[in-house]
Order: sequence, then C-alpha cells, then structure tokens
Amino acid sequence: MMIQLLTYSGKENDLKGKYVAINKLHDAQSLDEFDINVIDLRDKNIWRYNGNKKNDINSVNDLKSLSDMISTRQKSKVVIIYPQNIIYLYNKTYHIGTSGYSLDKKCELKDMINDMNYILSSLYRPIINLNVFYENNRTQIFDNEISASFYFNNVPLESVLTKSLKSEKFTTIKYNSVILSTLNIISYEQLINFLHQIHLIEIKEEAPDWVKEEKMFDDAMQLQKIQENEYIIKNAKANINEANEIISRNNRYKSILYTSGDELVDVIFEILEQMLGCDLSSFHDIKKEDFNFYLDNNVFIGEIKGITSNVKSINVSQLDVHVQNYLDDHEEDKDKITSLLIIDHQRNRPLSEREPVHNIQINLAKRNGSLIVETITLLKLFEKYLDNTLTREKCIEILSINTGLLTTDNFN
Repeated sequence: MMIQLLTYSGKENDLKGKYVAINKLHDAQSLDEFDINVIDLRDKNIWRYNGNKKNDINSVNDLKSLSDMISTRQKSKVVIIYPQNIIYLYNKTYHIGTSGYSLDKKCELKDMINDMNYILSSLYRPIINLNVFYENNRTQIFDNEISASFYFNNVPLESVLTKSLKSEKFTTIKYNSVILSTLNIISYEQLINFLHQIHLIEIKEEAPDWVKEEKMFDDAMQLQKIQENEYIIKNAKANINEANEIISRNNRYKSILYTSGDELVDVIFEILEQMLGCDLSSFHDIKKEDFNFYLDNNVFIGEIKGITSNVKSINVSQLDVHVQNYLDDHEEDKDKITSLLIIDHQRNRPLSEREPVHNIQINLAKRNGSLIVETITLLKLFEKYLDNTLTREKCIEILSINTGLLTTDNFN
C-alpha cells in the first residue's frame, strides 16, 4: 500500500510515515502510481489571490492540473481534505514609495462558502453543487477526537463515511468517485486511522515475538518443510551459480568463432595448453610465428588468424615462411615440424553461412606439409577431449599426422 499526500509546501513532517510520500500540489506524481492520493487544501498559503474579487486563488492552475489527473486515473482512490475556517486574503496592492505589496482585503472562509466551493470546483467539478455549512464540530476517529470547521448537508446517508459526535453532522462523504472530508487531521497516526475508518486501508496488528514461539496446530511440520526446501533452494542456487560459471567459460571458448587479434590468441593458447599439455606462458610474439613449442619430440609452429574473408593462399604461405625461418636456424628439426594455421575465417558471419575452405588453399597446405585448423573444428576437437572421448595423446597425434584441412572425419 502506498499513499501520496499532496500539500502546498510538501513539508508536513507531522504527516510523514511508513507508506506515505509527501509531494507539493505543484509536483504531484501520477495518481495511479499510488493506491490512495490525499489532496490536502488546509494550508493558508493556498487561500491567497492577487485579484480584487474573492472567487479564485493564485495556485488555481495546480488544482486544474490535478483535476485532469483525477478524471483520467484508472484505479487509485482520491481523498480531498477541505480547509478549516482560515482567513482568505485578496486584492494585491502596491505601496507607494516602496517595492513591497500586500493583500489588503480579507474574509473568513465561513463567510464565503459559495466562493470557496466555486474555487474547489476547479479541482473537482461536482463540488460546485455541494451544500457545505459552517459549524465547529468534533469527530471520533479511534482514540482521537478530530476537529472540523465545516460539514456537508443534504447528501444520501449511504454516502456518509464519518459523522461528528452528538450532533451527527456529516464530516466525510463519498461524492461520486471521490471522498471529501472536512476533518483537521494533524498527525500521521490520525491520517492512517482515518483511512482505516473509512475502509480505504486495513491495519493489521503485528504479532508479538512470544506468539511466534508458541507451536500449535501443524507449525512444527510446516517449519520442517520450510527448512527442507530452504536447503533444496540453497543447493539449487549453488548449482545454478556453478552452471553459470561453466556457461561463461564455454562462451569464452566460443569467442574464437568471432574474435581476432590478441583476444583470439589468448583463448586459443588457453585451449591448446589444456588439450595438449603444452606451456605457452613464456612464449613471446616477436612478429614471427604466433606460437612455437616442443611436445612429444615434435616442434609445433603456428599462425593464428581472425579474418572476415575466406582462407587465402597468403595465409597458408605466411605459415610456411615461419616454418622456413625456423629451419634456417634449426635444420636438424626438419622432420619434427608440425605447422598449424588456426584460423577464424569469415568471422562476421554465422557458421551456417560460411563458405568452405577452397581446394586451392587446402592443396597448398598439403604441399607445404601444414594443416589448416578452422576454429570451429578446434572447438569440436577440444570438446571431445573435455568429455574424455579423445585422450591428450590422440589429440596431439591428430594435429601431428594430418595435412591440408583438419575435419571431424580425422578424429571421429
């Protein structure tokens, strides 16, 4: 339950409390954001007018804006609180020889009830037809007697929500779709009790702690169910967190299907280290090959590429250049070379829309003794390693003995 209290200043601290948001009349929030909207017109500053007739107020535009909000609301309840018998000031007069001015005419609201209703009809049009009378009275709201300066007359009894003590004058009524009250509510407690009395809210007393400790009926069985299900929920949350971490790791692996540069190299290094058991932490890229490591009496030399086109011959040839540069200084390793072109080609396109690697590039790789490894194929090989379908030794063998283009046929 949320209540918006609209006042002239928006600073009525005595009315602040749980569930109550206080705003200025000028700054009203949407009425349907709240269950109940209380429009308080008791501030004397509302009842000021610069004109020379007592038929308007300076803040009438705020009332007109609220009138539109009242008529277009869908579900919220509206309560309008009448002013008390305060002094209405009007007729703005400038003082000769000074920059000051004053409102030099005044009238008690009790002596201008028809004018007061006319002004209030700017907020809620049906008010113009109401019979309102002046009479100081008191109404019992729970433990408090709340005063009022006015009461309503000649309204259907079924619309009456509160009456004054003894005299039974109508101090709160439901008038069409809006509730009107003349009560002088001065505290948060009185406001809540008033809304409870007119059945807009329900007040439930909090159970004391000692009652909660008394076990009756099937309390023990229900508490047992709560504990058991809380344990299940706790484990389920732990499982969900673990699954989310695994999915996050899997998405990192899958990033080699669309990335390039260092981001691509870092993840492929991580995959190769896990799957092959190599250590690439000490490898430094000096603008030659992207990786170079010894494993099982083999020298793995690799080029890693992320490109938007299909595999080109220059990509295959660049790998061969790296191999030849290595052999210039290590001729004794000629028969130990495993050269890999790990390539994420057509990386901006979905896998289903990518063209296959052309035979020209495959044949060139075969002539060079190298192997083109598409990143999707690398992921499938890695997947079989992780689910223990292929051993590490088999993965090393697959990469070492094949040339041309690696396909799933090579390891299925």
